[in-house]
Amino acid sequence: MSNRPISNLALFVDTRRQAAVDAAKEVAQIAAAGGVALQLGARQAEALGISGAAASSSFPAKADVLVSLGGDGTLLQAAHLAGPLGIPVIGVDFGRVGFLTEVPRDGYKTAIAEILRGGVRTERHLALEARVLGSDRRFYAVNDVHIDRKHHGHIVNFGLHLSGVHIATIPADGIVVTSPTGSTAYFLSAGGPIMSPKLDAFGIAPICPHTLFSRPLIVSADEKIEIVLPKESLGTQLFVDGQPQAELDPGATVEVVRAARPVEFVRLSPQFFFQTLERKLHWGMSIKRSIDDGQ
Repeated sequence: MSNRPISNLALFVDTRRQAAVDAAKEVAQIAAAGGVALQLGARQAEALGISGAAASSSFPAKADVLVSLGGDGTLLQAAHLAGPLGIPVIGVDFGRVGFLTEVPRDGYKTAIAEILRGGVRTERHLALEARVLGSDRRFYAVNDVHIDRKHHGHIVNFGLHLSGVHIATIPADGIVVTSPTGSTAYFLSAGGPIMSPKLDAFGIAPICPHTLFSRPLIVSADEKIEIVLPKESLGTQLFVDGQPQAELDPGATVEVVRAARPVEFVRLSPQFFFQTLERKLHWGMSIKRSIDDGQ
């Protein structure tokens, strides 16, 4: 399959990081030299002051690719904008871990020039869509959706339903639903297994369950997951990719399904997922070796 050509490049920048801001100006020069249109969101355009970049109120519509300059959090924000529109996203790592980003900070000039010259190939990852029943608002998630209690000391009895069938009632602090991409994020901290990003599945894990027998689940991505709050719940919140999005009323139901569009990550070279795990998260490495190596 041939690469997608690039004639319009969108840029999303962590403006708190000076190195990312400096890189954005370099990317603008590379785009201009290649005759490629550059667009920024209105707020970032004002903050960056890059000449030749169009400030778009519909950002990143009509872009052929969105380049994220920042850490994994910046890339997630960029993917929320690009994913529902079917726009591929590529991240340059100006953060700390860089698990999702494709390009190291010292390689972005070569990488950007390469994709502008030769186009992009992408890898599709399943994304999630969440909504609170009774509301028209829908939330696109790359990593995960989770519900958490607002008041410490009060366990919530979460009702878990799969495609309309009640599976369990789980007393816990919260519950997280993940995509395979997000299985190395909060889901991992909640005791869930690592999932290959190529799987067509969801993960479900209770957060600090008050039971000896609750275990994470892996279910088909064709399932409709419903999390039902008890009518006596004292306050819970819906989080999407780690960001609070909605206060939930007692008795509310949160539905999580496969998003209509997957998120598309640009790949410059083949990705070997378990090598990335070893490099970024020290998977399979002993604690003693990590300490001895100064890692």
